[in-house]
Amino acid sequence: MKIHSSSPSFLIVSLRYIGDVLLSTPLALSIKKQLPEAQIDYLVFEGTDGILQKNPHIRSVLTIPPESKNILFYASLLNRYDYAIGTNPSDRTAFYCACGGRQSVGFSYLKKKEWWKKVLMSQCNFYNDKIHIVPLILSQLESLGIPPQPRVVMGYDVNDEKFVEEMLGKEDFIILHPYSRKQYKYWPAAYWGELAEMIQNNLKIRAIFTVSPNANDHEHLKAIMASSSSNLTHFPRPVLLSQLAAAIKNSKAYIGIDTVVTHMAAALDVPTVALFGPTLVRHFGPWPNDYDGTTPYSHSGCIQRKGKISVVQKDWPCVPCNEEKCARSKNGQIECMKAITVEEVFLELNKALEMANNL
Repeated sequence: MKIHSSSPSFLIVSLRYIGDVLLSTPLALSIKKQLPEAQIDYLVFEGTDGILQKNPHIRSVLTIPPESKNILFYASLLNRYDYAIGTNPSDRTAFYCACGGRQSVGFSYLKKKEWWKKVLMSQCNFYNDKIHIVPLILSQLESLGIPPQPRVVMGYDVNDEKFVEEMLGKEDFIILHPYSRKQYKYWPAAYWGELAEMIQNNLKIRAIFTVSPNANDHEHLKAIMASSSSNLTHFPRPVLLSQLAAAIKNSKAYIGIDTVVTHMAAALDVPTVALFGPTLVRHFGPWPNDYDGTTPYSHSGCIQRKGKISVVQKDWPCVPCNEEKCARSKNGQIECMKAITVEEVFLELNKALEMANNL
C-alpha cells in the first residue's frame, strides 16, 4: 500500500479496554509526525473514549456500545476513510476496518477459521503476543511506509493543571492508585496503608490516594483508610482522566497496580512503580517511552527496571500464569500479589526516584 496524498484520512479501530486504547496512541503520533495534514479519527467502545479526550493528534472519536451489532452504523462507515487500522485481532475490529477504509490493515492469529480476514482487508498481519503491545500495534504502519514513534500519548491541558493545583495544593506529593477493573489485580488494603505511612514518615512527602467512582473501589479505599492509625489522605472526589493525568504529571512519583492509570503514569514520564501479579508483563507492562525494541520486559516474573519505571512481580515458577484465579490458593486470593511486600515496593520507589534524578 502506498499513500498518495499529503492529507489522507485514517480510522483507528481499538475495540478493547481503555488501557488498550491508550497503548494504541503511538499510531496517531506516528501518522501525524509523518503526515502533519492527516485527519485521524478513532472508533472505540463507549466508556473508553475519555482516554483520548485531549489527545492533540486525534480529530474525533466515534463510539459504539460493547454489545452493538448495528448494521446501519457499519453502512455509515462504508469507505469513509482512506485507511483503516485495527489494533487487535477481534472479528468485529476486522469488520469495521474492512468497512471503514478504502484500504485496511488488521490483525489475525492466522488460523484457518480466520481466512476471511485476509479476503476482507488489504493487509492482514499476525498478532504476535510474544512481544509488547506497543511495537506490535506500531508494526501495522510498516505496509504504509510510516516510521514508528514508540511513545504513548496521554493528553491534558492548562485547565487541568489549574484544577489540580487548586485541589491538591503546591506541596510535593506521591500518587497511589490501588484500583483496577478486575479484583484479582488488587494488592491488600493493609499493605497500601502501611506503604503510605512509610512514604510520609521516611520521605516526608504526602502520599495521596486517588478516588474511584466505582462502589467496590470505594470500599477498598475505606479499608485502606481504616488499616492505618495515621492521617492518610485522598482526592476529595473522582476526577476526569485528563485531570488525573495532570495530577500524575505534577507528582514526584506514582505507585499503582495493573491498570490504565499505571500506563498513564508511564506515558507521562513520571517515576512509576507498577505492581503486577499474574499478568504477562512482556506484553502488557507499562511502556518505557521511546524504547527502541519490541520486548522491554522478560517473560519470567521478577523485578524489572526500565528508565523511570519499576515493575514489581514475584519470581515464582508459576508467574506469570495469565489467569484470574490462583491455582495455589486455598482462599481465593492471588498469592503472587499478596506476596509482594511493602518493603519491596518502598525500595523500588526509592530507586525510581533516584533513577529519575539521574536521567
